[in-house]
Amino acid sequence: MIAHVAHADEQRGRVVLWLGSSGETQETAVDAAFRLAQAFESEVESVFIEDRQLFELATLPFAREIPLSGRETRALSADTLARDMRVQAAALQRHILARAKAADVRAEARVVRAEPVRALADVCAENGPWNVVTLGAPVRNGNGTGHAGAGLEALFEAVHATTGIVVAGRAAQRTSGPVIAVVEELDRVVPMMRAAERIATATGGAAALWLLEHDQARQDWTEGQIRLALGPTPGLAFEVIDMTAHTPRSVASLMRAAGAGFVITRFGGTLTPRECDVAPFAELIDGPLFLVR
Repeated sequence: MIAHVAHADEQRGRVVLWLGSSGETQETAVDAAFRLAQAFESEVESVFIEDRQLFELATLPFAREIPLSGRETRALSADTLARDMRVQAAALQRHILARAKAADVRAEARVVRAEPVRALADVCAENGPWNVVTLGAPVRNGNGTGHAGAGLEALFEAVHATTGIVVAGRAAQRTSGPVIAVVEELDRVVPMMRAAERIATATGGAAALWLLEHDQARQDWTEGQIRLALGPTPGLAFEVIDMTAHTPRSVASLMRAAGAGFVITRFGGTLTPRECDVAPFAELIDGPLFLVR
């Protein structure tokens, strides 16, 4: 499946911005959500998910809450947890809606109490299939998303009405610059390039296509096939990356040197073969990472 978001008037999808109960946000990821909405003339739905498991934990008699100071603990109650989350959700949603107004993007906000993966699957199914989920917290190792209770593999498996997931590392600081579409299969070249061109209209950068080639003997033939498939494309930045001489880490360094904003790549491909590889790669680039199926 290729990166795409439904037009706002199609009622077939939108950019779903996932805000978790941790309250932590990555502003570059938030910016990425609005850039995508601008590029595809879509809308943003900000979803604050109150993880149901936290409320189940709060009912246990031994559950304690440790404040940031760490100096004392207090009993964790469901009522206190709900009140704190309402305050947190309201503040975050006000911030997101203000960002939407500044970006001239139509946006809605809601609060859902559920298991995160199930909640996102339901939200996307309501208005699918052309949704893109953007994680509002920085991606991390561990569960892969920066949100408790969910991993990227689980999201791709359970949230069917989505074309991709956007993540950003903790140090990501830009969405401007070239939009690099990474391909390894010839049948993905044209749609991935078109997606990059579309996103580039919102980021102010150029679209670039990087082919990861693992067979040196096929490089010239593959490059010729791609140029035939794309046809005359003025200003196309096309690179063939010899993966017999590179690693994902060195490719990330090349992307950073190129000033890349967005990077579009396949989840499960060479650069991000497993969930545990996503956060380390995202930490090496300056912009968001758009993972497609």
